[in-house]
Amino acid sequence: MTCVALHNHGRRTRRTFSIVMLFVLVALAALNGCEADEPRHGRPASDDELAALLASFAQRGFQGAVIAEQHGERRIEAGYGQLSATSTRAPDAQTAFDCGSIMKEVTAAVIFLLEDDGALSRTDRLDQHFADVPEQWRAVTIDQVLTHRAGFDEYHDVDGDFEAMDRATALARIFAQHPRFEPGSDEAYSNSGYTLLAALIEQVTGDDYRSVVKARVFAPLALTRSGFYGDALWTDGNVAIGRGAEQHDGNDPSRWPEPTWALIGNGGLVSTVEDLLSLAKGFDDDRLFAANTREAFRGAQPSGRIDGKQLLGYAGGNDYGFNAVVALVAEDSSYVVAASHVFAPVTAEALAIEMTQALYGAEIELPDD
Repeated sequence: MTCVALHNHGRRTRRTFSIVMLFVLVALAALNGCEADEPRHGRPASDDELAALLASFAQRGFQGAVIAEQHGERRIEAGYGQLSATSTRAPDAQTAFDCGSIMKEVTAAVIFLLEDDGALSRTDRLDQHFADVPEQWRAVTIDQVLTHRAGFDEYHDVDGDFEAMDRATALARIFAQHPRFEPGSDEAYSNSGYTLLAALIEQVTGDDYRSVVKARVFAPLALTRSGFYGDALWTDGNVAIGRGAEQHDGNDPSRWPEPTWALIGNGGLVSTVEDLLSLAKGFDDDRLFAANTREAFRGAQPSGRIDGKQLLGYAGGNDYGFNAVVALVAEDSSYVVAASHVFAPVTAEALAIEMTQALYGAEIELPDD
C-alpha cells in the first residue's frame, strides 16, 4: 500500500496519529484506488530495494526528505523534489519543515519530566492547578488530557492557526466547552487539551512554555534546527515552502509569526528530519527520561506491532502543504522519519508506513480492541 488520503478539516488541520491510525489511513487510501505494491513477506528489503521504493514514491509525486535507520545503522537518507515551486534545490536532512502536531509529543514529554521533578502528577485533577475550573472539568485528570480522554473539543480557535489569542482567552474558551463525553469514558482527539497542558506547564514552572521546551527537550538533545514559528533559526534558505490548499505568508514557516495561544502546546513546531530522528532517539535513551519514566511515556502511546515488536508513531500536518511522521521500533533502534511539503497522491505518512514494512519484510499488526 503506497498512498494516504489526508483528511481535510476545512481551513486547517493539526493532527497527531498513532502509527495504528496511520496504517488504517493507508489501508483506506488503497481501497480508494491508490496503487499497491506487492507485499514483501518474511524478507527485509535490501538497500537497492529501499532505494527503488523511494524512487517509486518520487515518481508518484512525493517531495520532501526521509531518513531510515535499522539496528542503529542508517539505511537511507534522501531528499526529493524542490524546496519551492521556483527553487532547483532539493530538500535534505537539514531542511526545515512545519511539523504540525508532532509538537504534542514534546508537550507530553515535558509533562512527564515535570512529574519526575515532583511538580505534578498525572493523576492530579485540573482543579488542583487551575482556579475557577467549571464543575464539568474539575475532576478531569492530567492523564486524561494527555491521552485525549478528557472530552475537550478538537479546537478552541475560530480563525485558524494564526488567530490572535492570549493565554487567558484560550483558557476561558477551553473551560467554556461542554464535554463531548463523560471524561475517561471515551477518546476524541483534542488540540484544546494540549493547549491546556501548555498552560499547565507555565503554571507549575512559572516560566514561558517555549522557554521550558527549549531548555528541557531541545537543548539536552542538541536539536539545533528545531524551534517555533518566529524563531530566527533558519536563515540559510534551507526551508521547505508548503504547497497546500491554504496560504499564509508565502507558506514559509521561517517567516510565520510566533504562535499564539490558538496553537501553543499543540502545534507551531519547525524541525528537520535529522532533528526529528534525534528527538525520537531522545525519547528512548537516557538523555531525557529515567528508565521508569521512559517506559511510562512509551506505554502511554497507542501502538501496533511489527515482526513481534512494539511499533510507535506520531505525525502532524496542515493545510499549508506540510506533513511529517516518525515511526519507531525502540527495541531494535529502528526509525523511519519523513517530512513533505506538497500535497500529492503520496505523503510522508504513506512513505513511513511502506518503508517500515519494507525494513522488516512484514506487515504492521493492529492491536486487538
